[in-house]
Amino acid sequence: MQFSQVEEEEPELSIAPLIDCVFLLLIFFLVTTMLKKDDKSVEHIELPSSASALEVPPDDSMFVIALDADGEIYYEGEPTTIQLLHYRLRAIEQTDPERRIRLDTDGETPFNRVAEVLDICAFRNLRNVGVRTFHEKYD
Repeated sequence: MQFSQVEEEEPELSIAPLIDCVFLLLIFFLVTTMLKKDDKSVEHIELPSSASALEVPPDDSMFVIALDADGEIYYEGEPTTIQLLHYRLRAIEQTDPERRIRLDTDGETPFNRVAEVLDICAFRNLRNVGVRTFHEKYD
């Protein structure tokens, strides 16, 4: 009695789904690394130096208020007025009073202008305000 031998087929590895997966991963990493964060700082501000500066990790939910050497106010990188700043800080007070606020001031900013902005924050019960300074260790 003879049995016919059936040749077994070699298993093949289909490479097409693997290539699709690699391209999807490549696209994912390209998109996530290329997302640029909005820079909310004002370019022409020279921060005062500080020997006791602490490095704080960046926080996208933080609001940035800047004062240049002439005392002009910027909110999130855009020029604003005291009245608009009151209005915007009132909205923050109502939605999230624990929200972090970063105050960037030029070294030549008149102190009364800095005190005015800090007073507005205190009036709106916004206590989580930090003043940004420069330290060469964190540059």
